Amino acid sequence: MKLYSLALSPFAARARGAIYAKDLAIDILTPPEDWRTSPAFRALNPMVRVPVLVLDDGRSIPESGVIVEYLEDAFPAIPLRPADPVDGARVRLLTAVADQYVMRETFPLFGLFDSKTPDEAAIQAQLAKLDMGLGQLNGLLADDTARGPFAFGGRVTTADVWLTPVRYTLEGLMRFSGRGHLLDRHAAVAGYAQGLRESPALARVWDEMEEGLRAYMTARAAGA
Repeated sequence: MKLYSLALSPFAARARGAIYAKDLAIDILTPPEDWRTSPAFRALNPMVRVPVLVLDDGRSIPESGVIVEYLEDAFPAIPLRPADPVDGARVRLLTAVADQYVMRETFPLFGLFDSKTPDEAAIQAQLAKLDMGLGQLNGLLADDTARGPFAFGGRVTTADVWLTPVRYTLEGLMRFSGRGHLLDRHAAVAGYAQGLRESPALARVWDEMEEGLRAYMTARAAGA
């Protein structure tokens, strides 16, 4: 099998995190340079996005969340979902909050900060939305005193393979915007960056995203 992935993409990072945590022998490949216009790549994923998992028989599975669920079902030897249904629901809740209330409010801020004429009122309004989402996620993490360095249950779960790229994206936003205080009121979210490094799989994802950011900023500077 092979996964088409981009190092800085949080969605591709989510799929890579599951692959690494489950210790699966899946090739990680950069898509061809013309992937956005390539008919061959469109055949793999009509939405023309990464990641895409290509199975040994040639069938393909797009969308990071779907890929993670497939890997859980197909390769249960190292499970990333808790066996208990209530625990499983908690893991899904963490994932949903990180996705719908944190990541969704993070992405627009990059464009707002990157504008040649930044609209401070719009920036503040979007930061307020993000802060509310961070508060929800921080509360879930802080309330679980038994979670250890990870999102839930003292071990890596499907929540971690999404929280890791979410947390890295927040790190990137703070650097990009120069507003390093964004997590000051959310200690559990802030501290997660250190805890995740206890998992080699999650640390690898973080480091790959860091490398991807350096490459992006170098290319951006060259094209300025």
